[in-house]
Amino acid sequence: MQFLYTLSIYGLILGIRLASLFNKKAQQAIEGRKNWKHKLKDKLNGNTQKIIWFHVSSLGEFEQARPLIVQIRKQFPHYRILITFFSPSGYNAQKNFEYADDVFYLPYDTPQNAIDFMDIVKPRFIFFVKYEFWLNFLNEIIRRKVQGTIHCFLISSIFRKHQPFFKWYGKIFINGLAAFDKIFVQDKLSMRLLKKINIESNVILSGDTRIDRVIEIAHQTYQNHEIEQFCNNQKVIICGSTWYQDEKIVLPVLKNLRTKYDIKIMIAPHHPDEKNVSHLETLLNQYELLHCRYTQIQSIGLKELSEKNVLIIDTIGILNKIYRYGYVAYIGGGFTDGIHNILEPAVYGLPVIFGKKYHKFYEATELIKMKAAFAITNETELSDVLENLLGSNTIYTSAQHAVNEFIDEHKGGVSRTMTVLEKYLNY
Repeated sequence: MQFLYTLSIYGLILGIRLASLFNKKAQQAIEGRKNWKHKLKDKLNGNTQKIIWFHVSSLGEFEQARPLIVQIRKQFPHYRILITFFSPSGYNAQKNFEYADDVFYLPYDTPQNAIDFMDIVKPRFIFFVKYEFWLNFLNEIIRRKVQGTIHCFLISSIFRKHQPFFKWYGKIFINGLAAFDKIFVQDKLSMRLLKKINIESNVILSGDTRIDRVIEIAHQTYQNHEIEQFCNNQKVIICGSTWYQDEKIVLPVLKNLRTKYDIKIMIAPHHPDEKNVSHLETLLNQYELLHCRYTQIQSIGLKELSEKNVLIIDTIGILNKIYRYGYVAYIGGGFTDGIHNILEPAVYGLPVIFGKKYHKFYEATELIKMKAAFAITNETELSDVLENLLGSNTIYTSAQHAVNEFIDEHKGGVSRTMTVLEKYLNY
């Protein structure tokens, strides 16, 4: 089975190389890993510090690691922190992260790459985040743990019954979990599943460290005068990280609601490049929704701005802050690969709506149970949910209270995790 796994990795590499001929993200993945050994050796040449290595897949997982990285940097400044990303989007966004000493791509998970990487980096502590289970790296970590002092942790992890660990062929994946000194899980279901495969003594229920991060952002002082002028003290529906599949459902509903309720709308496409923004503007014109771009807001007068129905957030870096101006949030991705970050609006007490592909997200399923979030499959369902939230103070207040209750119950993941880690890092 290990041979088949490694063979699949080479198949993955081949697939990315072929995709790089016409896909920019795949091209970045290939280019970013070129001469990685030389680059890594050059960067670490002469290093005398003990290295803490964090590996994350992309931006979402980075947000889970971020508060721990920051806390470790503050408490243990004598360590050198190295971060690897699998995804180009994550690497490009955080390659200059101020709390890291080094940021690289993770080499593809071949046996030799794992050996070479570990020989060069020689990490003292290793952190994998959430779903990152690269077996050749894990096996190399296991081998080196026998030889010397090295500690490895899995943080903010989630286990679900569809994962390989719980299949008939799952033994090699289960064996890989032996690399981890501690496995920090987000929920009790993960604990129960691990117990079924006899992994229990090193499992800790810590929660999602990302919640502490969004709480931190929400508590930061922030004021955006342009957006405040657009909102004009009206109820604002914020559509965050939307795709075309979301927008073609959301926009006709919002057009109809504007005839009944005094609302404003902000839409932040998941990829706010010119192509997607222009396409969104075409749809808005089709539904006769007056709009302007955030980057053009200063070029129009206050009177004209007050007449706009929709503000397009065509920039990155502010969405997680401007949810504070919202009344209800619709989060995109539920009609493509899966919903995007619903904790960012939830931390401001916003009821959250999203598409049907939400089941692998713990926070989504829990918020739905609490009637603080709502999954929809079509325009009619979206219209019904928004009618209830906009038309009934009782329903809205109940949902808002449930959102705040969820956030309050699940905060503290960073402190729970750090309490355990400090015993190792102080060694």
